[in-house]
Amino acid sequence: MKLSACQLENLLQLATDAALKAGDFINSVDRSSLQVQSKQAGSSLSAQVVTQVDLDSQAIILAILEPTIAQYDIALLTEENANEEDVATHARFHKDYFWCIDPLDGTLPFIEGGDGFAVSIALVDMTGKPIIGVVYNPSTNDLYQAINALPLLSNILKNGLPWQPEKHNLVLSLYIDRSFQQDSRYPAVLEQLTTQATQQGLKLQVIKNCGAVMNAIGVLENPPACYVKLPKPQLGGGSLWDFSATAAITQALSTQYSASSLEEFCAVSDYHGAPLDLNRSDSNYMNHKGVLYSCRMSDRILSKEM
Repeated sequence: MKLSACQLENLLQLATDAALKAGDFINSVDRSSLQVQSKQAGSSLSAQVVTQVDLDSQAIILAILEPTIAQYDIALLTEENANEEDVATHARFHKDYFWCIDPLDGTLPFIEGGDGFAVSIALVDMTGKPIIGVVYNPSTNDLYQAINALPLLSNILKNGLPWQPEKHNLVLSLYIDRSFQQDSRYPAVLEQLTTQATQQGLKLQVIKNCGAVMNAIGVLENPPACYVKLPKPQLGGGSLWDFSATAAITQALSTQYSASSLEEFCAVSDYHGAPLDLNRSDSNYMNHKGVLYSCRMSDRILSKEM
């Protein structure tokens, strides 16, 4: 079934309620006593660690969202329930929409006592378009909400108010996953972006202490900025649940600025400039084409030959 504007607004509110409730729970946890477990996942440490907090946060979210699955015939994909071995048989390929949930993105910074983690909930349609995005940052109490469903509806809110980020820094911010520092291509990325920053009279700063969700939000909050994940052969490169909510938020922002006849403000794509494949049929991972978020950057951010 195709959802109406009214139904989308109802689902956005439910996703928001779920994210806030999960975030409140996460904030209540004594991180000094966490028991860290491992799971079979991608090639990076961040994809392989899990705590009981991840599982309990997911249970809180599903208690609110599960009734919508039957009501609106929605499929469900969550980080802690995903199985790479049976991707092709998942219900998301046969439903008009699916929930795409990361109950605690940035588990590494969370268990290390830092910030940079978030709750992320998205509704994605069968074509891979992110329709609803909700991100809640428990550390700062910031809430980001978007409906990205033109011509029905498009809006973007931060903390309940229309969001139009306009902050301009004197630095160009490069957001990366910490594992990228061991990639042989990392020095070339640094060199290219340092040159671009210098040409604009800026300094380059590298931020590497966040999960994928807050990396993408950081790009939107601190332009000019970009978040780079290069393609790689190994499984990893983030997962569908890492990017679906922030892709909805980024696209809604881009639509908002285009409608105002302003310069392109922000963009999200795979590394080659094509839309993210958020309903990938053969994997839950995004390593095959990479990911690129940008805000107030030139059209050609990095050489595509990397």
